[in-house]
Amino acid sequence: MTQFIRHMPCPKCGSKDNLAEYDDHFFCFGCKYTKHKDDIKSIRERVESRTSLLNVDNSVSAPTLTYDIPKEPKQWLLKYGITNDEITDSKIGWDMKNQLLVLLNLPTYWQGRSFMKGRPKYSSYGKKPLTYYGMSDTIVCVEDVLSAIKIARLSPSYCATPLLGCSMTRDTIQTLSKRFKMVVLWLDRDKAKEAIRISREFKQRGIPTRIVISPEDPKEYTKEELTEWLNFKSSMFS
Repeated sequence: MTQFIRHMPCPKCGSKDNLAEYDDHFFCFGCKYTKHKDDIKSIRERVESRTSLLNVDNSVSAPTLTYDIPKEPKQWLLKYGITNDEITDSKIGWDMKNQLLVLLNLPTYWQGRSFMKGRPKYSSYGKKPLTYYGMSDTIVCVEDVLSAIKIARLSPSYCATPLLGCSMTRDTIQTLSKRFKMVVLWLDRDKAKEAIRISREFKQRGIPTRIVISPEDPKEYTKEELTEWLNFKSSMFS
């Protein structure tokens, strides 16, 4: 999984910040200069990164799902206003053995919220996927699945993708740039610098980008509040 590190001057075209450094290569968005990292340290870091696509909690096995969700995890979903129809449509399920509410379950990745004492709150396994909730030519990038589900209510004005964290790979940026006309970054309040850094990547590809900074996660807001934040309270970066 390629990770963006920083912007820096390009040695070929002389640009001050068009050269992007990633964990395994450099790429200039101006002159297309590319250089792979072949030093021992970079190779070792890439190998360690690729072998670390494991559970946050290694004691949690692959989930076996039932869609009869018990009272406690059901109440947790309802606390954020997730409806029964949205639970069904998003295929949110319950893993009885691990006491895990599985929010996303794909062939190569799963993520769940634990309701077993002594376990980490969230467990996941596999390479993070790019998934879409709702349909629109404006995509809102959020950190978690529930936030994406709630923003999907605003379709066709907005759709959403959960980053399952706060980072975004170059491949994801490239895919979103090709598919959407506008990108909105709505990360946690303390991830504003990361949002600005990602915004610059989209800007270099000619994609208008907006950043929303709010006191709470999107999942905490009602449909009307989400609309207000997206339409009136966001900071514009274009």
